[in-house]
Amino acid sequence: MSPQSENTSPSKPTSTDEIDLIEVFKKIWAGRKTIYISVAISFVVGIIIILGTPKEYKSETTLLSEISSKSGGMGQLSGLASLAGINLNGASGGGSITVDLYPDIVKSTPFLLEVMNQKVTESKTNKTITVANYFENYTKPSLISTIFGYTIGLPGKIIGAFKNDKNPNNLLPAKTKGPLCLTEKQAQIAGVLANCIKVKTEEGTSSTSNTLTVSVETQDPLASALLTDSVIASLKKYIIDYQTGKAKKDLEFITARYNEARDKYFGLQQALASHRDQNLNVILASVNTSTERLQTEVNLAASIYNTMAQQLEQAKLKVQEQTPVFTVIEPAEMPLMNSKPKAALILAVMILLGVSIGSGIIIIERNLLLNANQNDVSDNKKINQL
Repeated sequence: MSPQSENTSPSKPTSTDEIDLIEVFKKIWAGRKTIYISVAISFVVGIIIILGTPKEYKSETTLLSEISSKSGGMGQLSGLASLAGINLNGASGGGSITVDLYPDIVKSTPFLLEVMNQKVTESKTNKTITVANYFENYTKPSLISTIFGYTIGLPGKIIGAFKNDKNPNNLLPAKTKGPLCLTEKQAQIAGVLANCIKVKTEEGTSSTSNTLTVSVETQDPLASALLTDSVIASLKKYIIDYQTGKAKKDLEFITARYNEARDKYFGLQQALASHRDQNLNVILASVNTSTERLQTEVNLAASIYNTMAQQLEQAKLKVQEQTPVFTVIEPAEMPLMNSKPKAALILAVMILLGVSIGSGIIIIERNLLLNANQNDVSDNKKINQL
């Protein structure tokens, strides 16, 4: 093989990336004192955040909601109704609330106003107060929110001090006519309450069953458990009222028509009996005609009365059919351990942040120093050339 071929043989690739990475680590290790200081400062800040964050306790409950399908099959109730001549197969249910809407219902303003009027017991003072009163007077702000409130939010506090909040303790009812007019305090409490409530939904194996998990996180363990029960009770009431709303209105209408038909039938029966008593042993064509006319009216009223009685029973069964059933799988319990602040997570994040900040400072300082040395060398070269 010629010497030229030996010179043209491929050379080994240089690992510049590995050299650069090693140099970076060497620079960081050389300035590790900066990292130690940064980690120490971050650790102290993390401790301050943990101590300045009020403890919060999480209580949750899981329940199974079963809603009847629109097909109308009620099993045994449908069979019993068919024996009485009532057909439930043609009864169509009203609109149903899908499981995806449960979180939106809980976050809605009317629902929050209703929950704010519920009662809870504060464990430290053992006082039974409204939810709104609890969030207004028995909760502590975090250190970060306090700093934010007295820096960026200070102008808003000054303006709010001069405003007159009319009836701050009187909350609006959950259902009002027209637009809701909330005070600033009510809007703040509603926002805090909405952030404390979490709803998780899962569709069950059946098309009519859903699993619902409601959790509430507050600064008092007993209040968290009681508030969870209040949210569940209000949510049940809301869903039941919605599911059975149309069926109940139909029941009220049919009940009124049934009462009218019954009164008319009984009245005509009494009129026919009185007419016969007054014309006993009287053989006249006019009397017979009036008797037949009254008998016809009684028969017609009896037919309407029987029809309305069947429709009344059908409406009652329809309300029962449309009423959802809720089964509590895991009841709300008073939590024993706090869920926030998560000290280990906060400290781990702050330590990583300290390492990152320290490493960044070292790299920036080294680059600035390197650039300064290069500039000095270039200046010296220019001077020598001159």
